[in-house]
Amino acid sequence: MGTSKGYESPKWPGVNSAVGSAASGDPTTEKLVKAVGAFAGAYKVYLSSGIVTPGEGRRSGAAAGRSNRSGGSGLGRGGGGGGASRARAASEGARLANFISSAQQSGFQTAISKFGLDELKDKPLDEFLDAMANRLSGEGGILDDDVLDKAMSDTLNELSETTNTVEEFDELLSGDVLNIEDVLQTYYANVLFNHFEQKEYYVVREKISSSETKKFFNDARALIRAIVRDELAVERDLTQVDWGESQGQQIADSINQEIMEILIP
Repeated sequence: MGTSKGYESPKWPGVNSAVGSAASGDPTTEKLVKAVGAFAGAYKVYLSSGIVTPGEGRRSGAAAGRSNRSGGSGLGRGGGGGGASRARAASEGARLANFISSAQQSGFQTAISKFGLDELKDKPLDEFLDAMANRLSGEGGILDDDVLDKAMSDTLNELSETTNTVEEFDELLSGDVLNIEDVLQTYYANVLFNHFEQKEYYVVREKISSSETKKFFNDARALIRAIVRDELAVERDLTQVDWGESQGQQIADSINQEIMEILIP
């Protein structure tokens, strides 16, 4: 699930210039913070476009995987613009929380059965995580499919960093180590970063070399994660939320909005 680098940069006022300035000349953390903040502000406005809101078009947690998995940047697909992307992100975050909540409260076996992953429990961990990311991702057909897919995959890979088998992943999710709000903060930080990389890649690449571009986005990712970790507290007990209903999607969406707010200077 790689992020396509073929996405034409959006013409958001002030964003491309801030990103270009951060990438060229004398790179500083201050300029990178400004670039990420400008993008987060424009991205928030973009997500307010369209008519789809979190809670509409909800899918069951046990639904099958995506029916339309096409590659590339997604240009030319339908989907309702930023509103559809926001609703998809809310649904995917809620499904991720639903899986973790189910594992914590009823056990890993219940969670994998709920999401149709029983047949993969004896497979290698990487294969299981790929299938899990597929189940937790939404239907294909919106502009931001690739970004949302990669953010889910990145988040699951981060969660599983200390595990080597599905059994060990079971122990992690079934215990009381994971905080659902913290996991959702990680997911939405990954969503924002992957959007930033995909949409601003060519703006940066026009300014600096390929290796420098890679470092630029690695630095941006680290900055986003540091700001979220240091400035966005984990305050809510989300263990009793019904993540399969609209309440769960609304909470997930609110965390997504908080991520953007904390990054806007």
